Amino acid sequence: MKTPTTPCLRCEKTNYVIGKTLETGTVCKSCAKYFQIYESCSTCGDNMYPTSNRTLPNSEVRLLCDKCYSGHLPVCHSCGYRRKTLTFILEQKPLCKFCSIERTRKCIKCKKEFPAGQGRTCQACHYRQTLDKKVAFIANSFTHLSECFVDFSKWLNNRRGLLFAATYIQNYQLYFYQIDKLYEELKQMPSYEILLSRFRFATGKKYFLIHTFLDEQHLIKMDGNITEKYSNFNLIEKQLERFNSRSYKHKLIHKYYQYLCTKLQNQQITLRSIRLALTPAIKFLQYCENFQENKPTMKALEGYLWLYSGQRATITEFINFLTNEFAYSLQITKIPKARLKRPSISHQILRARVIKLMQNPQLIDKKASYFYTAIFGYLHWISIPINVFIAYDNFHFNRNGDCYIRMCGHIFNIPEKVYAVIAELNHKKAK
Repeated sequence: MKTPTTPCLRCEKTNYVIGKTLETGTVCKSCAKYFQIYESCSTCGDNMYPTSNRTLPNSEVRLLCDKCYSGHLPVCHSCGYRRKTLTFILEQKPLCKFCSIERTRKCIKCKKEFPAGQGRTCQACHYRQTLDKKVAFIANSFTHLSECFVDFSKWLNNRRGLLFAATYIQNYQLYFYQIDKLYEELKQMPSYEILLSRFRFATGKKYFLIHTFLDEQHLIKMDGNITEKYSNFNLIEKQLERFNSRSYKHKLIHKYYQYLCTKLQNQQITLRSIRLALTPAIKFLQYCENFQENKPTMKALEGYLWLYSGQRATITEFINFLTNEFAYSLQITKIPKARLKRPSISHQILRARVIKLMQNPQLIDKKASYFYTAIFGYLHWISIPINVFIAYDNFHFNRNGDCYIRMCGHIFNIPEKVYAVIAELNHKKAK
């Protein structure tokens, strides 16, 4: 037996039996399993976990890891776990070994009967035990809010149910910890406005339950006006970070923001108005990236207003600002109202183009605008102007799951097969 000359690469033992020899050294028998490379699972393709030839319920033999093997097993009708079927009940519903032999057991804690395949304790007691362990562990990390967090766990249990509380209670630990540190800094419980001003992320829906609990405990007082104020601040900050800080578009949008802030100070507009005014301005500057000039031009503006005809009023102030402050020759009043036109190409030619592009998706990568022109010309008999650029984000789904796009003030439905090609094209670009 070889005597190791170097410590184990993983646990750093010096006196051990060599379990595996690697290029960089040796590891002990206990650590050898962490360096084992297994055969790839035929389902997930992973080779990090043990695999073996498993016989599936349909008698097929496949090389599977434990996780994928469990996914192929039927769900026991009684306990709900995926296990090998021992017997069947009426209507060919499978039962696992435990549920076939015992059917039900009595919970060792509450003495209620439950399916035998679920273990020794019922699900309610299991979730309660899990919640108690998590709360006891997390509460110890706070200096001032330990009891408050315990009360919050009970409140969350009553508000959202035991399953939700046991599953997600740890997601609220970080925010409670940050409040606890702020409490220590201020020597008192921070107000609602201080919380939102210090932690801008706290305006999200994720933290609504914590604020509601603290409000009911009279530790803070929630205010809808304060919530709206800081929500708008957060969204404005995200909007202003859309462009590279060295780009001219970053300069344009920040100048426009300063202009809007001046109007806010003069009480001419509200903070919400600033957010709503920035949205089409940023969208228009991003749209200009499709053109060779890469800057606001009449050609780009005409195409933008054809695609987003409903934003004509909201973007007017930004266009006037660019004209007055940066001397761009943009005149929105000279752009006529967007109207739909028929294609100048015959329906048979458009049909041939669509068939060719659908059969050869690789051609669409270089001819995206050509593809959209053919699709909308053939399906809806409309012509797409050359200065209109359609993006993947323009496509949406209604409540019935049907894909559609809004252009020129109208809604156009998109067949499922066409959207699949568009989605695949976008996926390739994302890579």
